Amino acid sequence: MRRAQLGFVGLAAGVLLVSGCSQAPDPVAPDAAAAVRSGTPAAELNTYHARDAKFYDSMRGKTAGALLAPPPATVKAAADKATVVVSAKIGEVAAQRVIGDVQTMRVVLTDIDVLHGKLEPSLGDKVPVELFLGEPVNVDSQIKAFQSALPEGYSIWFLRWQGDKAAITKPGANPAEDPADPSLYAVVHRHAVFAQGPKGVINAIAERAPDGRAMPGLQAEGEKQTKLSDLADQIRKF
Repeated sequence: MRRAQLGFVGLAAGVLLVSGCSQAPDPVAPDAAAAVRSGTPAAELNTYHARDAKFYDSMRGKTAGALLAPPPATVKAAADKATVVVSAKIGEVAAQRVIGDVQTMRVVLTDIDVLHGKLEPSLGDKVPVELFLGEPVNVDSQIKAFQSALPEGYSIWFLRWQGDKAAITKPGANPAEDPADPSLYAVVHRHAVFAQGPKGVINAIAERAPDGRAMPGLQAEGEKQTKLSDLADQIRKF
């Protein structure tokens, strides 16, 4: 397993990334604010864009074999862990910061529709999400590759505001080294992003089981839905 993967424990899972100092994050551009919608049409949620696979497959490759906390057991459990669950488009990506030997990226969501919970008031309508990128090498070229392949379709994100710190679960972790950044969200788990696939809902940015099937828990339950709008309706009822 690569060194950067060993360093990645928690942006995807709401668990701490504790290793060394972090760089000061770049502020979110003012024009990156999300336009919050009240209900996205089902037809838009359910439209499959084949080209989106380029972005998601590349993102999935960044965490192959990464260390993860166990996923939420159900869609409801994931929603309960989240500050907010949204359907959204991806508006931009950028390099964020280095934590120890791990480079992170910022994914700014747009066209927001809140399905469950509430957006963090201190961030206004901005929804910047911090995700794992890899070792801090060739960062500019990696970001350019992601930016050139931004998905056209919608996705559903289970997000936790980083200012609402999760309990420390890593044995021996020093609370003073908690790298949480209250200007950002994180996904509650790497399995907590879904998009419309060619034959049904797909878990967008997480690796699958070695045999290609969905992993038990959140990934498997979310992929039982044929349409992304059905998953959105399920979440709205919680």
